[in-house]
Amino acid sequence: MLTKRLAEEIVEQTMLRLTRNLNVMDTNGMILASGERERVDRIHEGAAHVAETGKSLWIDNENLAEWPGSKPGVNLPIHYKSRLVGIIGITGSVEELRDVAPLVQLTTEMMVHQSLLTSESEWKRTAGELVFKELISGNPISGVTLDRMKMLSISLEGPFTVLIVHQNEATRTPNHLTDWLAEAMGIRTVLSGADCGHAMPFLIWGVDRELVKKRVEHVCKQKGVSLLKMGIGKTVFVEEDIVLGYESACHAIQFGMINEIINDFETIEMRALMGAYQQPLHTQYVERILGHLDENLIATLQAYLEHELHAQNTSNELRIHRHTLSYRLKRIADITGLDPTRFSSAVQLFYALLLKEGAQT
Repeated sequence: MLTKRLAEEIVEQTMLRLTRNLNVMDTNGMILASGERERVDRIHEGAAHVAETGKSLWIDNENLAEWPGSKPGVNLPIHYKSRLVGIIGITGSVEELRDVAPLVQLTTEMMVHQSLLTSESEWKRTAGELVFKELISGNPISGVTLDRMKMLSISLEGPFTVLIVHQNEATRTPNHLTDWLAEAMGIRTVLSGADCGHAMPFLIWGVDRELVKKRVEHVCKQKGVSLLKMGIGKTVFVEEDIVLGYESACHAIQFGMINEIINDFETIEMRALMGAYQQPLHTQYVERILGHLDENLIATLQAYLEHELHAQNTSNELRIHRHTLSYRLKRIADITGLDPTRFSSAVQLFYALLLKEGAQT
């Protein structure tokens, strides 16, 4: 829809090049702007007819009486994306305007298109930021946000991965980066949050985590984007956990390795967890590591770690054969993907047990 401000700009810019009066009307025939200011806010019957029929209307002295409030000239429909958004009227004789009218119509539509396209793009960006903000709030999605998502054609489907990107100021292109990532991931699978000046968050959905990392690296390399730091959050699979994906991306930035540009939370998970108390992340970590172990295996793991990986002492404590202990340790390794007999895995298992005990106290 044409605004009064845009109508005034069209009249001003066009009349600089055209020695004829110009009127711009809305789709009800109301004059929004005119070179003859006294006509503003009046109904133009000819424009109302154009709005109704969608066809141009030429008015001369012979049919002038049929169109009260009009003057000789032409009234032309103005379209945006095949939708009527207004009417432009040029005062003058048919002979004078026959050649110039189509050019004025085309120029006006170009001005309207550029203005509305910019406004639409700005609205989409702002609406997307509001959707992103609610998704990472941890609160239930409101009806207003659901409406925004529908208008933006956003259909969320896991997995969900959150990125937080710190760009070098010399090559900082937040809007372009959003477009490039959208192109790489799929136009409807990337949503950007508000640009904080030093950090730009993104939500990517429906794309495998490893593919996300590869495509982000490819886009940055191909487009010459210089990154200071990037945090990749843990992948989650339901909308309610997107907040955890965001928090973990923040932790990846905060607790990542100093010399690493790209920090993946799933690689530095223990480092981040030990650096900041985040109960939801702790709970998820314990569930992921220990969630599929039964009480017998957890008791065995606890004893084995308490005896500092000493098999014989653990067997004695549990009063089981060494072979039984070996079988149980192998079961733990198969289920968790972490081998208790290896130091790096034992550390992760031990920390999960500590968190589990802390949650129960």
